[in-house]
Amino acid sequence: MLSSWPVQVSWGGGQACYLPACDRIQLPERAAFQSVNALYATWAHEAIHSTGHASRRRRELGGRFGSRAYAREELVAELGEVLLGDRLEIGSGSQNHASYLGHWIELLKETPRVLFQVLSQAQQAVELVAPVAGESVTPG
Repeated sequence: MLSSWPVQVSWGGGQACYLPACDRIQLPERAAFQSVNALYATWAHEAIHSTGHASRRRRELGGRFGSRAYAREELVAELGEVLLGDRLEIGSGSQNHASYLGHWIELLKETPRVLFQVLSQAQQAVELVAPVAGESVTPG
């Protein structure tokens, strides 16, 4: 399912990321992951980020580390990863969640309802990447 998502994946380098300027997912070589589940969880996380591209859901993807926009997008991607991992039965990379927890807590303290907003965005992202059979989802 992840390999059928139409965003190009490049392998290599030391970290995983989504590059919105060229609409590409960058992942380390497969051997760099501790397990197959870690690979797929990371890939799912970056695929969720890619749904925010201007040609899809148009989320703000340009926030710097530590900014409110960055924390919000990471929360969308982390929640989306969990939901997508459940749908695809691949699990999630729960070891990554703790590194973002401080940013999430600050964001949630500022605006508690943001959790419902990002959960909705995460669900919409999952529907784009892995729609339920028989359902049609539009990118915009």
